[in-house]
Amino acid sequence: MPSPLPLRRRDLLVGGVAGLAVAAAAAESAWSLREAAGDSAIPEPVRTGPIHMQITAHPDDCLYFINPRVARVLDDGAGLCTVVLTAGEAAGANAWSPAAPADFAGYAAARDNGLRRAYALLALGDADAPWDRYLAPLDSGQEVELCVLRDKPQVHVIFCSLWTNLGRITGEFTRLLALWEGRLDDSLVLPPTGSPLTAESTVDRSTVQATLLELLERYQPAVVNTLDPDPDPVVGERLGAEQPGYSDHIDHTAAALFAWEAVRTWGAARTVEAWRGYYNRRWPGNLGAADLEPKGRALDVYSWNDGADCGLPSGCGDRLIAGPGAGITYGHATHPRYTAAVAAAEIDGRIRPITVRDNTAQLLGDDGWEDLGGPDTLPSLELAGTKLYVISAEHTHDPATHARDVHCYDLVSGQWQLLGNPAGTGPDARIAGQVAAADDGRTALACMRDPDDGLAVRVRTEGGVWAAWARLDGPAVHDAPAALALDGAFTIIAATPDNVAVWEGDGVDWTSRMLDLPGPDDLPFLPASAVTAAQAPDGRAVLASRVAGSSDVALHIGRGEDWTGVRVPLEGGVLAPAMAIGPEGALAVVCDDGSGAPAVLVLTLADLESAGAGRFGLLSRPWTRGDITVVKRPAAAFGSDGALRLWTVAADGELWTAEAEPGGEPPVSWSHAT
Repeated sequence: MPSPLPLRRRDLLVGGVAGLAVAAAAAESAWSLREAAGDSAIPEPVRTGPIHMQITAHPDDCLYFINPRVARVLDDGAGLCTVVLTAGEAAGANAWSPAAPADFAGYAAARDNGLRRAYALLALGDADAPWDRYLAPLDSGQEVELCVLRDKPQVHVIFCSLWTNLGRITGEFTRLLALWEGRLDDSLVLPPTGSPLTAESTVDRSTVQATLLELLERYQPAVVNTLDPDPDPVVGERLGAEQPGYSDHIDHTAAALFAWEAVRTWGAARTVEAWRGYYNRRWPGNLGAADLEPKGRALDVYSWNDGADCGLPSGCGDRLIAGPGAGITYGHATHPRYTAAVAAAEIDGRIRPITVRDNTAQLLGDDGWEDLGGPDTLPSLELAGTKLYVISAEHTHDPATHARDVHCYDLVSGQWQLLGNPAGTGPDARIAGQVAAADDGRTALACMRDPDDGLAVRVRTEGGVWAAWARLDGPAVHDAPAALALDGAFTIIAATPDNVAVWEGDGVDWTSRMLDLPGPDDLPFLPASAVTAAQAPDGRAVLASRVAGSSDVALHIGRGEDWTGVRVPLEGGVLAPAMAIGPEGALAVVCDDGSGAPAVLVLTLADLESAGAGRFGLLSRPWTRGDITVVKRPAAAFGSDGALRLWTVAADGELWTAEAEPGGEPPVSWSHAT
């Protein structure tokens, strides 16, 4: 791995920047600035633990869309570097009053202040803890503001401060997406009030790309978090600041595309995750009190709802965030874009983990990690029978050439095959989402979203070739369906905006309907996460998801029209549950809890029927918490001897494992998988 690129040593502390008003400089220094010699070097990253890098568009993005993950990894000892690409100046007024004057630099500074204060609260419990702020001239040619939390120097924030929408003044389309797509030659830097970025300058697309690559090289993050490069299409009425056709802010999408290009070029990120943005308001809330309260406290500080008198002339936070807390729109949920990046496959009689590392699918064998030789891969994979399914992505500057394709790897022959996607290339390809798969030993099936928001399948019979993608009639679905197969009968299950839908067929002929699973208050169940599925020995399906408006886990068992469900209380967590069914009806359920730890529960299938046919009951059982912080949904598998084995990616970006003996209690202690 190449060594980090040094920043050039033309470093300047904010206190010495010319052009600041004396009074403003004094007020800022009292709160956040350290006096130092003018030739003081920019601090190197502090590597007391793994570093998590967030690449966002606006100062509040990580607080809304990635937190509580930020809080959990901080508690686990990770360092942070959050890179904010734009100034987020909006209309320039830090108030809802139409009479408020526009002060673009002042409002940008207020938002930056809010983020620093929120991070200080998360890291130290003190929103007014001081920061040291530096002018950092990069080898890319771009100057950025580097902020270091003085009493916890593992926490860095970098503001690039590109104008979000200079078109408010010029009348032209100047969004970050235009820079990405080549419709805008360069973007102007907006120096926030009180920032070391005192001179307006311009950067072009190649400079932004080089800046992100340089920062990745410098910080060497184990985990990179981005916004959503492929936001879901708008279904129904456009809400809030959604971009035309897509359920997210246009700057979020552009920042994610820049980030994914940089991560792929760098090629050394152990783990990458994208986080949904405004689409959160189109799903029920999935946060319990253990996550919602700390997320809300950080947002209250960011939005200056804490009533602080921090002495900053530009304001202590972003007054345009209404609150209180996380609010009731996109703040009430936190959803990773990709739900499964770890799988367990039986190879030569042994269960082996497969995961996405350094943008490729890799298998852990006796001699360590083995690159399976496929394409650069999104952090999403699916295992069915002896076939592994992954998705490659071309995040192109030309919207007409975007590609998101399924690839199938045969674990027996070691051969890869390109399956494409239902939409070809272009904007529709970005809708395909994740792949679900099923295999009954004679017929293999792959399933993705269709450009019309429903589903499409591709089927291969034993000894035959893959048929073309075929669209299935049915409703629009959220991303990440689940598929099952048994003796030629296939079942596909997916969450819809207001129910859970099922498709049943033989691979050629299909029917679809709403499941109307039993839910709280005798209403049809509405999941707040992706729905995962497993096949019981008697042919019934077992479904797992999160309960809307909480972090509790819902488990349903049934087939046809007959279903029973239970609600299992769990304090916190944002990942969809994973399941494994073992000998004699043992059911293992594993996800994360409000501390970020793996939470494991072992039941029997009979426990799921305790509520009675057609009902949704309460099943209170103690979860076993592991001793690590997870960043990817765990995978679980029972061996032929009944032993339970678990794998997950932890906060250091590496794969960890735990095991329980047959009939034993779920494990607490986890160790690096080797």
